[in-house]
Amino acid sequence: MTLKFIAGLRSRRVVVQEQLEVPDQAAVDGGGDGEDCCWAKLPPELIREVLLRIEDSETHWPQRKNVVACAGVCSSWRLIVKEIVKFPEISGKLTFPISVKQPGPKDGLLHCFIKRNRSTHTYCLYLSLTNALTDDGKFLLAARKHKRPTHNDYIISLRAEDMSRGSSSYVGKLRSNYLGNRYTILAGQSADTGSKMAKNHSPRLPNLKHASSKIHLVNYSMAHISYELEVLGS
Repeated sequence: MTLKFIAGLRSRRVVVQEQLEVPDQAAVDGGGDGEDCCWAKLPPELIREVLLRIEDSETHWPQRKNVVACAGVCSSWRLIVKEIVKFPEISGKLTFPISVKQPGPKDGLLHCFIKRNRSTHTYCLYLSLTNALTDDGKFLLAARKHKRPTHNDYIISLRAEDMSRGSSSYVGKLRSNYLGNRYTILAGQSADTGSKMAKNHSPRLPNLKHASSKIHLVNYSMAHISYELEVLGS
């Protein structure tokens, strides 16, 4: 029965991106016309039973993408999936992009590796799917180095192709001191201040050129990392 439901999801062309990134806008807005499909009209008890079986059977990526596909069907499915899927600290599983900002499992480690692109000063973090050295892994995060006069900043993003601080995929940054032996992890959060209209006392409509929409980014210090010399100077 589980396989039939997965086949039905694929027949609806539910797109699951290969990289672990923010879902497409149609899924975020409630699945578009997905609320009127036959899948949304199923009894909640039946939906929960099916989704529980899928969540329990898919333990690692890339099979875990079936859980993400279920969350993209409609809002009712998404609410049940969000309730079923536990934090990585409890379940030891990575599912949604928010998982990379949550504590990891206590009983074990999540094996990851970093690929560096020297030409673009970009670093990509991947989740190891197998123990093979040729494993391409599952993309998690990307960081790009920006040199400053007194320090270096590493902008961290959920998308390797979008490293802008004003993007919705912006996670935060890693800042080093001048010597490169102390680092600060800063988590970013954006706050939309909305549109500010200039005061206009005339009865006519206000000049749209005076309207501005600004997004302020606030970085919160999350952790500090320091390196100290050993006895041998390494």
